[in-house]
Order: sequence, then C-alpha cells, then structure tokens
Amino acid sequence: MDYIEPVGGNVKVSVEKLPSSEAVLEVDVTWDEMEKASDKAYRKLVQKVDVQGFRRGKAPRAMLERKLGREYIYQEGLDDLITEAYRNTLKEHDLTPITQPKLDAPIFEMGQPYHFSLTVPIITPVELPDYKSMHFDREEVDVTSEEVDKEIESLRTRVAEWNVVERPAAIGDRVTVDLKLTSGDQQISDLKDNPFELTDERNGLFTGMDEHIVGMQAGESKNFSTTIPADYSNEKLAGKEANYAVTLHKVEEKQLPELDDAFAEKVSDGQCATVEDLSKVLSDNILENKKRRVREELREKVVSSIIEQSTFNLHPLLIDEEIEDMMHQFSHMLEQQRLSMDQYLMMTRKTAEEYREELRPEAENRVKRQLVLEEVARQENVTVDPEEIEALFNFYAQAGQALPRSDEQIRALALSYRREKTLTRLVELTTDPDPEAVSEEEEAEEAVVENAQVAAQEGAAAAEEAKEDVGAATPREENGQAAQTVE
Repeated sequence: MDYIEPVGGNVKVSVEKLPSSEAVLEVDVTWDEMEKASDKAYRKLVQKVDVQGFRRGKAPRAMLERKLGREYIYQEGLDDLITEAYRNTLKEHDLTPITQPKLDAPIFEMGQPYHFSLTVPIITPVELPDYKSMHFDREEVDVTSEEVDKEIESLRTRVAEWNVVERPAAIGDRVTVDLKLTSGDQQISDLKDNPFELTDERNGLFTGMDEHIVGMQAGESKNFSTTIPADYSNEKLAGKEANYAVTLHKVEEKQLPELDDAFAEKVSDGQCATVEDLSKVLSDNILENKKRRVREELREKVVSSIIEQSTFNLHPLLIDEEIEDMMHQFSHMLEQQRLSMDQYLMMTRKTAEEYREELRPEAENRVKRQLVLEEVARQENVTVDPEEIEALFNFYAQAGQALPRSDEQIRALALSYRREKTLTRLVELTTDPDPEAVSEEEEAEEAVVENAQVAAQEGAAAAEEAKEDVGAATPREENGQAAQTVE
C-alpha cells in the first residue's frame, strides 16, 4: 500500500511496505526545494571552510562556489535533504529500520526536479492473537516426605568419609586408577592416580567403563574395550571403539554419617539444632524451588502459546543479527574460561558458518519472543522508570554481579526489565490471581538476574565441555608428561 505525504516544503514521499518486510521510499523534490537545501549547505560550509581574503563565515556564496565548486554545494544540500527526508518518514510512518537503507540517487541536473528512492529493511509489527481471552491454570505444588528424605541422603553423601577396603571394587566405591584410553592409533587420555566414583549411570566419554572395573582389586591391571556414545559431543570420537588399559591402586568405601542432631547441626552450619529442624528447612527450600520452577514454566507456557498463535513477517537480517548477538555473548563467556571462539570451533570441528546455522532456529524463536513481548508491552503500556533501573543496578550489586553504568548497559537493562514486566503482566491477564504473588517489580527483578545467571552457567558449561573435548581429542604435553583428561 502506498502512502504519499509532504515531508516539508515541496518534498513528497511515497511509502510502500513490501511483503518482504522492507519499505520503499520514493522521494520527489522540486528545484525550489533543491535551491533551499543548497542555501542551508552554504551556510553550514561557510562556517567550516577558509576562503582567502574573508574571515571564516563571512565569504560570499560566489567565492565559496569558486573554491569548492557549485555542484559540491548543491550535492551537500541534497545529502542533507536525503537524510532529513529519511528520518522524517521513519518517524511519521512509525518505521523501525533493521539496518542502513539502500539509496538509489542518480546524478542531479541543474534547474530540474529530482527523484531518489530508499529501500530499507524494517521490523514488521507482529499480529497478536486475542491473548486476553486465553486462560492457563496454575499448578499446585507440595513437598513429600520422600523428597525431603532424598535431600537428606544427598547431604549425608556430600559429607561422607571414604575408607580404604581390601576387597573387590563395587558400584558406589571410589577407586584410584592409572588409565590409558585410546581409539585406533589415537591416544585420548593418560591419567595417573585418578579417582573415579563407580556408578551404573555414567555418561560421556567414559560410558561403559565402570562395569569392567567392578570386581577388580588393588594391584590388579586389566585391558578392555567399550564404545563411545554416538551422541558424544566430539564427533570425531562419537561411536568409535575405546580401548582401556587400567591399573587399580586403591578401593575406598563410602561411610555415611549417622542421621542425628549432630549431623543436622554440622550440615546447616549451626542453623538447625535437630534433624526435625533440618527437615523443616529442607522442606521449605524444596517448596520454594518448586514454586519458582512452576512460575517460570507458566510464564514460558503463556508466551509460547502467544508466539504459536501470532503472525510474523521476519526479515532475514533480524535473525542474522540475533545470531551475531548470540555468538558475541557466547564468545564473551568463552573468554571467561580462557578460550576463544576460534579455539571452540576448532575443538568442536565446526566452521563459523556451521555454528551460525545451528543457532538459527533458536535465534528465530528469540526474535519472535522479543517481537511478541514488545508488541504486548506497547498495547499494555508497560514502561520502565529510571528509579526501577537504579533499583535493578543495586539488585545486581547486592547479588555480587555489579554492572557498568554505561548508556549501552542501561538501555539493555531497561529493555530486558520491560520484557520481564510484560511477561508478568501476561501471566496476570491469563491466569487466576496468585495468592502468594510478589509484586510485579520484584518478580521482574528476580527474573532478570536469574536469566543472567542461567546464561552465564550455560556458557560456562559449554566452555567446560569444549575443554573436555580438546583434552580428549588432542592431548598436550605439560612439564614433559601427557596432560590428564579428568572426568
């Protein structure tokens, strides 16, 4: 559809929004308007250019034209006119550009009207469903005695002692071994005096190892083979045969502490005097974690349902930009683990383009999520006040994650906070009232910080996984000895 409006004076602009999520601006300028633009350009240039015989800013136009050229001044005026027409049109038609426009501007002729066009990728607003008519039920949560008992057993295991035993190794024991792992001609690991807690639920590179060590005694050596899982992250090793040479030095048995009041006081750092007190604290913690999980799952269910029922017209550049943002964030997390993106790609045997394509589905979903939340925020008039941003900076600082107060950081924080407030509003609109709900601001604050912590943990985990891959695939020499691959 075309919109034709005067932008100012004798400048007319027609705007056509294309199905490709682009806008084409066709601009017609009369020669009178070109003359006015050249006058403005002269007044601007004469303040910057020195003309012999005149103080700066006082040279007549004819003298400035003699120095710079008449066409130069007209071109300068035309450039300013193009910029002004573009900015005014974006504002008047509420267009949000994704990147710089493509300009089609032929050479102008003196005394003649002028026409130019601009093609710009834009964000096309999402068409939302009637989200206010949606309804979602809140999940009820409780805590069972079995869950509390399981948490207590986990605490007992955490503070358990290990005692050396003179018997064959069994599941649940801790063994100390020398272990060489190869696949074909490639050495994967060369571990010395490495401890393993034997389990029948091991995943990753050493899958299948434990069952062969069970039954071994101190001083015994054994060779055996397993198959590395087909879904192992290092594709070069996935599905390959793994050959082990193991020498067992020590078998230790786990000794759990007695479940008494002394144990309760120890594991709670003196906060609980009895096992009953400890059980109550654990029960409360489990309940709070469940409530937090249920709240987050409900928020995701609401926004995912709206995304599924919304209509999008996404320009590919939006997704490409999101991919670049994701790669930049991940690269920063890798740097914290002393890895570069190039090293990570080398470890995972991927090119940068292959990694980008892997990110594309998630990037597209992120863009859709952002567009939905922005449109809901606009319709619901969700805003963020400077006082809220200040409180959020303080919240981060108290959580030990102080942020730099740059303009970029403030904008990013405000955008994230607005989206979290919008999510909270959506839940309020589509569910029954939550009798235990915290304030909208508190919930949004917690969500912003928690999201940052989760992202950091995920990035660190991915970086650690990459380190394990390179340790397994390309052993390094350190101090004359092969580097150990530690599980």
